[in-house]
Amino acid sequence: MLTYFVTETNWLNFISSLVSQYRVFGLIDYEGELKWRRLNEANSHSITITKYRSIQPIKKFFFPVKEEVTAEPSAQKTILIGCKNCDLNHLKTTDSMFVGSPVSDPYYLKRRENTIIISSDCDDFRKTCFCTSMDEDPFPSKGFDINLSPTRGGFIVEIATKTAEQLISVRKHYFQDPQPILLQEREKMRKRITELVKNNNSELNWTDPQRIVSSTYNSKAWDDDIASTCVECDACRFVCGTCYCFILSETKDIWSRIRTWDSCQSAGYARVAGGGNPKNTRAKRLKNFYACKLVYRKENFGFYACTGCGRCIEVCQGKIDIRQSLAKLKKLEKNV
Repeated sequence: MLTYFVTETNWLNFISSLVSQYRVFGLIDYEGELKWRRLNEANSHSITITKYRSIQPIKKFFFPVKEEVTAEPSAQKTILIGCKNCDLNHLKTTDSMFVGSPVSDPYYLKRRENTIIISSDCDDFRKTCFCTSMDEDPFPSKGFDINLSPTRGGFIVEIATKTAEQLISVRKHYFQDPQPILLQEREKMRKRITELVKNNNSELNWTDPQRIVSSTYNSKAWDDDIASTCVECDACRFVCGTCYCFILSETKDIWSRIRTWDSCQSAGYARVAGGGNPKNTRAKRLKNFYACKLVYRKENFGFYACTGCGRCIEVCQGKIDIRQSLAKLKKLEKNV
């Protein structure tokens, strides 16, 4: 993996050189809320490189909320700047569903192949972040084309793919070899943010969420406590970067097929012809959500579909916190 150093000014100039050739999206800070916006000459210098993740998951760039799926798939050359490690780990789940055996989804695949991912280390966190509790780090080590780590005067730049090398090669004058002391500073910063996230969740006493959810699956606590405040708004599903359920519908006037995001927390999600519904309560549907992320995915693919990004906690109108839910369930393990 190639490693460079770039000053903050040169990095912003580098971004400016890209916006005329690519669709470039970056994070813009709106009073503490980071939102994905398309960059242009006017706003490219307002981008937030590091900090923490956006509330909007990056899956929307590959698997849009709504799309027509009968036309020939196409995709513009796109660059995403500022993806965090939790975002990259989300793509493991969506890639496993949409790419490869038995067949790839041509729309998702086309966008993935035409997108360059420029990730960055977190140097701050939100109170809902708990990636370290899921054995993840607040900085990327794989899954990116380019990664940025903040350091004194600029960024350490890691180049992980041939695509990234080509992107850098024609703009090589912006980059230089890193000084050893800057690499040492990066490691110190990474240790610091890791400890901060751990301390943010220091009261959590659970490990092995797969075991916790499996062993308490038939507990009454799901109805009496865990799901009791759920209002079925579906917000948790729509901000989750690993939710991939969709529904197909056809238009009334012109034959076409539209794919839109679906949510397993909706009352009609599992309803079948004749009115039968195996997931006919909010508790059953929320339990399915936890099991999907923490049990089934781990059993069948070897990794969790929860990366500890905390988005579901942040948007929940019922104030349901998956961290606290797991803590409550852990107490019940011996009594189930």
